[in-house]
Amino acid sequence: MIKAAVIGCGRMGAFTSESVKRSAPPCWFPLAHAEAMAAHPAVDLAALCDPDPAQLERARAAYGVQAGLADYHTVLSTIRPALVGIATRTPGRARIIEECIAAGTRALHVEKPLCNTVAELDALASLFERPDIHVSYGAIRRLFRIYHYARELAGSGQFGRLLDIRVSMGAGALYWTHPHSVDLILWAAGDRRVTGVQARLANVELGGITSHVVSDPVIEGASIWFDDGTVGHIGRAIGADLVLSCEAGEVAVVNDGDSISISTSPTNGPYPKRSILEWQAEQVPEGTYAAIDQLVRCLAGEAEAQTINATIKRDIIVGQRILFAFVQSHLEKSRLISLQEVNPSMRIDARSGLRAA
Repeated sequence: MIKAAVIGCGRMGAFTSESVKRSAPPCWFPLAHAEAMAAHPAVDLAALCDPDPAQLERARAAYGVQAGLADYHTVLSTIRPALVGIATRTPGRARIIEECIAAGTRALHVEKPLCNTVAELDALASLFERPDIHVSYGAIRRLFRIYHYARELAGSGQFGRLLDIRVSMGAGALYWTHPHSVDLILWAAGDRRVTGVQARLANVELGGITSHVVSDPVIEGASIWFDDGTVGHIGRAIGADLVLSCEAGEVAVVNDGDSISISTSPTNGPYPKRSILEWQAEQVPEGTYAAIDQLVRCLAGEAEAQTINATIKRDIIVGQRILFAFVQSHLEKSRLISLQEVNPSMRIDARSGLRAA
């Protein structure tokens, strides 16, 4: 059994919100870190950690975990988990990741976004390059079967070359919502290399200098350009859709993984024909369980899982750098910029009121 712990016992760490339970498609569950770990037959959820005594006791009772600790340092020194879920707010998350790895943890499921500063990102990028460190991310749509099936359809050749990748998640905030959007675009793009990004943002509150953003900006429009001409777009349309636009058709995962929509070029007329593909989901757990299972397979030494995880780690780092680059582009009048042009001193607090994303 793999000894595991969860740091942060809130909505993502231990208790999925009731609104998500009511509305999200089945592919999203189990969602909370603790729930996913408790469900996995190879994982021993040995400890929970939260500085709020009431929240910690609630989680400990819900999952039947004996060790409930307020300080994650104590978790690392006494429990010595091989697998850790990090479901804290973003400030301090980079330090927790670093200290987990220093203490011997080799697999981490980390909530999004990854960090607040470019300096933190650079340090984590070096750690993530280690082949013995395995990381998954709270942007978990890339692990769901329905998204894989849609990408296979779009890449089958029957619709021609992929042109655009579009993600709509409403008028979402950069740190709160759009790590999901960026990760989906990177996953759909595969091994294509990012050559530039461009963004226009709202609600950009600076902290006295242009490299310090206090607020969590709202994306009004953003694009990610790839080396073969493919472009990823983030807009403000309602829903939670991924649209893969090809030369002769579109494949879309709609309503957060509820179903697949296909549009094909007409044979006799100017307008595409649209249809809904009946998706029969397998009766197997997905959600965060899929991320935990991926890490378990990495720890077991499965070469295929480790290869997949290397791509996940790469995209986590590139995705976070893109979030910084969106801000850099906006500050430079929405100029198309490369990822290398991001101010190395940039910091995004992503605060809404007194709380950070």
